[in-house]
Amino acid sequence: MNASTRVSVIVFTVALLNAIAMTPGKLYGPSHVFADTQNPLDDHLPAGEVTDTRATKTYDSIKSTLAENYAKSLLAAASSYNSWRRYNKAPYVSEHHGGRLVNDYANAAATNYGNLENGDRLPAGSIVAMDSFRIIPSCLPLSITADAVDPGPLFVMEKLNPGFNEETGDWRFTMILPDGSIYGETNGIGHEQVRFCADCHQDASKKQDWLFFLPKQYRLLAENASAGSD
Repeated sequence: MNASTRVSVIVFTVALLNAIAMTPGKLYGPSHVFADTQNPLDDHLPAGEVTDTRATKTYDSIKSTLAENYAKSLLAAASSYNSWRRYNKAPYVSEHHGGRLVNDYANAAATNYGNLENGDRLPAGSIVAMDSFRIIPSCLPLSITADAVDPGPLFVMEKLNPGFNEETGDWRFTMILPDGSIYGETNGIGHEQVRFCADCHQDASKKQDWLFFLPKQYRLLAENASAGSD
């Protein structure tokens, strides 16, 4: 093989690996994207294992774009959630939401969000929103290709008046896809497609008002929670 042919093969191989790393789910799926731990130039963590510092830095760089795209749904909460209080110190992995990195926001009516372990319930008008994303480490050094960032859905729970839907604890579940389209909404468009949200939250005690708690190491008390606009 002459020098010209070897160069062509190397270029093709790099391009192919880059394409694989940047298109999760289309070839192998996110769980099969990997970091080359044998490559001394590749200091990435394996897919799904991201430090809090890295997760925060990545989120800070994309959160405005996430919010802008979610707002295309015309859902009021999608246009304002990122100005509400955020109740987590850093993005954390939620297995309930597909193993994505998530952030928890709540509006003023849900001021007591995060303090429900004593059996309190949130009033009607409370809204909890959770944006999401994934960081998929490249299998090549950063000098060749950057890590892929995969935007995820916006998950919204809105507490409505008693009688709205007993099966969902009077919560309206809405899922907005990264492009702003509404995937489903309780008692609305795609109702059946978000039924699994209510089914999952039924696993949380009714004493917790159908809400799962943030991991303790990521919690911020309400008085210390950061405003999304900061």
